[in-house]
Amino acid sequence: MRIKHANELAGAAWDTYQAGRQGHSGIARRQQDRLRALVAYARAHSLHFADRYRDAPDDLSDVTQLPIVTKAELMRDFDQWVTDPCVRRAEVETFIADPTRIGRDYLGRYVVCTTSGSTGTPAIVLHDQQALTVYNMLGYVRSLPTALMSLPGIWALIRGRGRMAAVFVTDGHFLGNTMMARRLRAAPWRAGMQRLLSALSPLGELVENLNDFQPVVLGGYPSVLELLADEQLACRLHISPVLISAAGETLTATARQHITETFGCRVTNYYGSSEAIGLTFECSSQRLHANTDWYIVEPVDDHHQPVQPGQLSHDVLVTNLANRIQPIIRYPLGDRVVIGIESCSCGSPFPTIEVVGRTDDILLYRGFQGESIHILPLAIATVAEETPGVTTCQLIQRGPSNLTVRFIAASTRNKQQTWDALRTRLAAYLAEQGASGVIIENDAQPPKLHPSSGKFRQVYADCPGVNAGARHAQRARRRGRKQGLTPPVQFVGEVVLQRRYR
Repeated sequence: MRIKHANELAGAAWDTYQAGRQGHSGIARRQQDRLRALVAYARAHSLHFADRYRDAPDDLSDVTQLPIVTKAELMRDFDQWVTDPCVRRAEVETFIADPTRIGRDYLGRYVVCTTSGSTGTPAIVLHDQQALTVYNMLGYVRSLPTALMSLPGIWALIRGRGRMAAVFVTDGHFLGNTMMARRLRAAPWRAGMQRLLSALSPLGELVENLNDFQPVVLGGYPSVLELLADEQLACRLHISPVLISAAGETLTATARQHITETFGCRVTNYYGSSEAIGLTFECSSQRLHANTDWYIVEPVDDHHQPVQPGQLSHDVLVTNLANRIQPIIRYPLGDRVVIGIESCSCGSPFPTIEVVGRTDDILLYRGFQGESIHILPLAIATVAEETPGVTTCQLIQRGPSNLTVRFIAASTRNKQQTWDALRTRLAAYLAEQGASGVIIENDAQPPKLHPSSGKFRQVYADCPGVNAGARHAQRARRRGRKQGLTPPVQFVGEVVLQRRYR
């Protein structure tokens, strides 16, 4: 069995390497062959797709010949969507409700993770062993060599014994938490080298843990990494990473520059989702490329019609050609993207992709001593989403001491009970972070699309009077960084627009 697995890994690694060397024709051939194989498999083993593809041509020539499927549709039809009849939604939900099973494979063969409700509909996603092999090879063959480009960087990694720390949401079966726990279960000796820290922790606690662990590789949400950079500048954080990896939110050029200059190391970026692991890799020119030998990426307008390269899309459809247990075919991710027109200077034949994802805000409140308290959108949204009885929620800051909550309860009969629990959990979390006197209000309206962007934003600030002063503070802070000064205290309401994924 081990020999067979080793052969599969070697074969996947060689194919991943060869696809890049064979150029556009080799990539297109692999994509087309894998699409036909996936569709044939979905038709034969998924009752949902057997029905949806009843009128699709047998000799498939283009993915656009297939209908679009949405997250809400697939989750409603979960038991018919999956291709293994042993998988049942009720049993999977029981599995993910047990925190002791984080990192264990469902039925001994499937990785299970949950997505957030940031687009209004959470999802349960399964990945099979073949898909995991593909994801790993995409990382090792395409992402890792670029991340560790220099011999000094590799030597520094070895000297630091490969200590890696990541700051993500650690509660529940979210992708980062699940994969880290899975690796530690397989090789417990890694516990001394890898540490997953909770983005729900107060900033001071994160700083203390990082100072104690001294990672040489640091990963996390860009919003967290920016705050940690500020702590490093303020001489409260004292770490010397050789590589920082940003994922889960949009990494802006300004944020990348700030993090890079502060820590003096390479900062890499990644775009993907729980449904599309390994969707992209970053090249030596710091541009994202889509792994189109294993994914089909379709930028579309608001009528789901194709958008040409160089134009900003309204949404993007993704097809995961690796995963068979839960076919993801022409599936809207909810992000706006631009596919590059020209070839990248790095020479890669894979298309470049720029992403304008969903935008969530860092909220700022006053602390008990008058200091500014940063509330990360992913963290507070997770607290709300995991309240029993909450199906969808939206959190809006409308003033220096306000948090307005819109939510949909699973049961209208128990809505008041759900609200009481939700308010209690949010109040406890804010107090734990050090925020003082925040008034939490219930908006009777359900979660809505943002009036300006027309997109669903789960956490955002809507307090323009305060934000004007915050923008002035941001500019002053950036000037201070360039002059080597300690960043000033930020005004309440300062926000950094971010996209969120888990």
